[in-house]
Amino acid sequence: MDTGKTSRKLPKVKEVSEFLNRVRYIRDDCFKFPSDDPWEPWFRGHQNAAWELKPKLYRGRRGSVPLADKLRKAEDEIREEFIKRAPILCEALPAGYEVRAEWEWYFMMQHHKAATRLLDWTDGALIALYFAVKDNCEDNDAAVWVLDPYELNKPTIGMEWVIPPSATMLEPKYQRLLANWLPSRFPRKYSPLPPQVVAIEPTHVLRRMSSQHSCFTIHGGDPQALVELARNGSPCLSKIEIAKSQVNKIESELRRCGIDESTIYPDLDGLGASINARWGIREDGWRKNKKTTK
Repeated sequence: MDTGKTSRKLPKVKEVSEFLNRVRYIRDDCFKFPSDDPWEPWFRGHQNAAWELKPKLYRGRRGSVPLADKLRKAEDEIREEFIKRAPILCEALPAGYEVRAEWEWYFMMQHHKAATRLLDWTDGALIALYFAVKDNCEDNDAAVWVLDPYELNKPTIGMEWVIPPSATMLEPKYQRLLANWLPSRFPRKYSPLPPQVVAIEPTHVLRRMSSQHSCFTIHGGDPQALVELARNGSPCLSKIEIAKSQVNKIESELRRCGIDESTIYPDLDGLGASINARWGIREDGWRKNKKTTK
């Protein structure tokens, strides 16, 4: 945990109980969440601790605000094609008026791996830990980022609240507050996106969004916004590093706690991956030194 309010260097986590103690320390002592607060911090797992907090649309490209301006038309083309081709493949379509539907389509794009300015988070600490250690072959330390979304939003939207932009009956003033982060496609004239990142609550339009306790941050016009917040020790971000030598052990502990592919992805693909993981079989074959008998 090297950034945010937790500036002192702490050892890398080596087991699930140690991870939960670190989460408790960040929540209670660093972020100062009240003990009876029903709301929790958000978490994001990285298989490589060196990965930056950037959404897919901005990865692999250098630059800050000018880059975002160049990618606006490309993003509109991606959104247009997804919305045009997805309906025949969907079990259910986004419904409601245009603004709500646009947000729901955008959430669906993110969970089906299309490039967006969204970054996935979860309010389940162990779910994020699972994403940090899954498919990690002990080549790199992993990490779980911890975010106080209310602290993040306070200077950006002027309130300690996470707005659900596609929620039914959301007041128009709150819709307008977030409208600049997801403008209409192909405007006559492109206006700059807000530079900041804002935390938002999605409508759970997919089963996996519900099982993963999904929540999002959406980047505006500055691709480096969260990276810079982390680098500058923002009080709303902390990082828990996981020792690479212990990721397989932690993955096994999570399985005993009921956190595996079948809980994260509640479908037949998830079930198959869960069974493979139990037997130590990865995409590239058997895990080294994995016992196949008791």
